[in-house]
Amino acid sequence: MNPWVGLFLVALTGGAIAVLGWWLLIATEGVYLGRRVVVLLYDLYARRYDKIKDYYREYEQRYLAQPIMEKIAPHQSPLVLDVATGTGRLPLALMRHERFQGRVVAVDLSRQMLSQGVKNLYVFDDRVTFIWSPAEDLPFPDDSFDVVTCLEALEFMVNSQAVLCELVRVLRPGGLLLITQRINTKLMPGKTWTGGQTLAALEKCGITDANAQIWQVDYRKVWGRKAGDAPAVGSRPLAETLRCPACQESLMVEQDGRWHCPHCAKEAAVGDDGVIELFPLYR
Repeated sequence: MNPWVGLFLVALTGGAIAVLGWWLLIATEGVYLGRRVVVLLYDLYARRYDKIKDYYREYEQRYLAQPIMEKIAPHQSPLVLDVATGTGRLPLALMRHERFQGRVVAVDLSRQMLSQGVKNLYVFDDRVTFIWSPAEDLPFPDDSFDVVTCLEALEFMVNSQAVLCELVRVLRPGGLLLITQRINTKLMPGKTWTGGQTLAALEKCGITDANAQIWQVDYRKVWGRKAGDAPAVGSRPLAETLRCPACQESLMVEQDGRWHCPHCAKEAAVGDDGVIELFPLYR
């Protein structure tokens, strides 16, 4: 074989491997390699995540916090659940809103992202609770929250439909759901939904009156209401909503800096940063 042809083939192979690595680890954030890889990547990038995303707080106020407050008006003290919260983008937007008087429970499976979120919201630590927990099996009873949100995350879940129905399960009847739909789908075949598929998935889980709004280059916001009607849950202590993920039989009780299940006696530690570490109870 001509040595130049050999060098060309080596270069071509190396380039193909580099492109494949970029697609698997950067463009699709590890989703095709499994949940553990996705979480590992977020853990690795947690400290730099906000700089990479470069969010404008003014935009977050205008396009996230303000629409939520308008849609739940006149109620100003809702209990909000933000799933796949990352570094606390949605909680921060709400906390900075002048009329928001509620509480936010922020859940994520990346422990390092949660730690960074605590740093971002340290001023509001009495109104935001961070929990290390998966999205597929949320540690809350049915109908526990007035508002449930999940931004830029469903396409990175192992089973997006199951997660979506889990979001709806913990939302009270008549409560507000906010998710996002990825528009740029070319790089993530099989992991994203068309507009019609999104509406069908929402309807399957019990969401009515769903509608989409243009938001970012790669995403739309999708709003919906859970079928039915129930009184507002309102801001309340975590002990009234945190269910043991191990036995799912009892609400957990805070004792001596840990969360204890009276039914199965399992305990969840609270990290030095204040994150409630429920994830080990799922194993």
